[in-house]
Amino acid sequence: MKRAKQTSLLVSVLLSVVRAEAQTTSGLSIKTPVSVLSTNNTDAIKAKFMTDPQQIIKKFYNKNRKEVKVPEGATYYREYIKIAEKLFQVCEYSIDNKPTMELYVTNTAYDVKNGPARLYYPDGKTPDQEGFFKNDQQDGKWFYYHRNGVLSGREIYEDGLLTDAEYWNEDGSPLKDISMAVREKASFPTGDAEVDKFVQKNIELPDEVIKKRITGKTVVSFWVEPDGSLTEPKIMLSLHPELDEAVFKVLDKMPKWIPAKQHNRLIRSKFTMPVTITLRK
Repeated sequence: MKRAKQTSLLVSVLLSVVRAEAQTTSGLSIKTPVSVLSTNNTDAIKAKFMTDPQQIIKKFYNKNRKEVKVPEGATYYREYIKIAEKLFQVCEYSIDNKPTMELYVTNTAYDVKNGPARLYYPDGKTPDQEGFFKNDQQDGKWFYYHRNGVLSGREIYEDGLLTDAEYWNEDGSPLKDISMAVREKASFPTGDAEVDKFVQKNIELPDEVIKKRITGKTVVSFWVEPDGSLTEPKIMLSLHPELDEAVFKVLDKMPKWIPAKQHNRLIRSKFTMPVTITLRK
């Protein structure tokens, strides 16, 4: 595919954060022992209601977190186990049966979270976060962990509001400046303002785009991984197929980003990047 060396078109870029994911969101109250979320406890609850299968509801979901009717195409599933009226234990698993999350909700629509909760790293064994929900709000002590299992932070909430916190590094040493643990979005290494310049300098607009003077906006999304690499690029809005490929190639040329941070841990976060082609006056 031929590329133009010079062009009378301008490219502008605007970044926006879609969401930041620590890959977990849950917890365990200091008043509630971790064992309440143990596999043995879950098995006992299942056995109790096994004589009435309607008490256990299994739902499958795809990668976009939309419910699907059959396992084919699903990336994870949840088992809703009725504990009492308006109280279900939710056990979530990856499609290869590794635990990803355990918590309590008022109904299978997942409207209100109440009680202890825990999320796991992809290995299905190491807890990512654990704490307690009260009326869908974080409440009491919440604990966050590094991928090596070391405690990364302890935060105290009152009705969803953070009131106190302390943090530790991966080697277990305390983080002296807790302002370094606050949530930060991922960013281009030289600043978001420089992304526009980088794209303008490195994009190679296809001949057809220039010849037909195609203008408008292409939107691409991508994930910034904890190591700063960019993965899973996806065109959300296409202006021209060849321009889509040109945008992908610019992403390939980008240096590693500064990853997002949350609870004193580096996390993956998703961005959208509109690339606007306009006529030069």
